[in-house]
Amino acid sequence: MTVNKMLVGKINDKPLAARECYFGVSPVKALISLSLLFVLVFIALFVRDTFIRPILGDVLVVVWLYYLLASFLPLRTRTLILMTLSIAFSVEFAQYIRVPKLLGIEPGSVIGTILGATFDWLDLIAYITGAVLCVVIERVLNRRVTAKTCR
Repeated sequence: MTVNKMLVGKINDKPLAARECYFGVSPVKALISLSLLFVLVFIALFVRDTFIRPILGDVLVVVWLYYLLASFLPLRTRTLILMTLSIAFSVEFAQYIRVPKLLGIEPGSVIGTILGATFDWLDLIAYITGAVLCVVIERVLNRRVTAKTCR
């Protein structure tokens, strides 16, 4: 998909080239996202404890969502982190006002598991932790790429 730079102007404070795209697939980030999805499904189906599923699962869901978005949206890390946190916080605050219950979503159903059932302030801290983890991972990956290209 090409864009007309006269109509669009800038994205992320960077001028668009004449043939630059809004979407692009990053196979590495897509593979990371798919791997994390398998881990999250395994946790949801088979883990029943007080740390991995409720805490580590919430951290990993933010990392998964970040890499899902990053796999097809060529945006800066900061922008993707803000998008990811906005989605995660929106789902959590929907739990606070009991949207799943108002919509009649059963807590044990697939959508009920995805949306969650109860609001918890600690979930917000887990989401922020996941976002920080994404920043750290991206910095490490970018250092490795930069180191390889400089040699």
